[in-house]
Amino acid sequence: MKKNIAIVMGGYSSEYEISLKSGQVVYKHLDRAKYTPYKVHIFKNKWVLVENDKEYTIDKDDFSANIEGQKITFDCVFNAIHGTPGEDGKLLAYFELLEIPHTSAPSYQMALTFNKRDTLSVVRPYGIKTATSYYLNQGDAINEGEIIEKVG
Repeated sequence: MKKNIAIVMGGYSSEYEISLKSGQVVYKHLDRAKYTPYKVHIFKNKWVLVENDKEYTIDKDDFSANIEGQKITFDCVFNAIHGTPGEDGKLLAYFELLEIPHTSAPSYQMALTFNKRDTLSVVRPYGIKTATSYYLNQGDAINEGEIIEKVG
């Protein structure tokens, strides 16, 4: 029996257009003999399954869609979202709560590695070499001389 695969694409970041293209590539090349792929667009204002140029609202209670009276559920989710909520662990935690398998690393690891400062604080105590870093937060004044002095 073929597996239903949700290919999630879009997202909340400025990379959503690239994500839509990535998702389309996966949709095009997934083996139709083994899988039934579905395009699921995820945006801040809507989550929809897109089929034949029609949009079907995703039920966020169980991540399903109703297409003309037929409830569609998914055996696995292929994550093609660049940035948030796909790469930062948020969407993956949702799938984990619903016990829906996905193609990404576990949500905690995704959240950790999405935040480079946190990642460095975890790996450095293990002696893993990392590049010299200079941290800036949004709104901080930029001191070019200080940055050059620290990182070269």
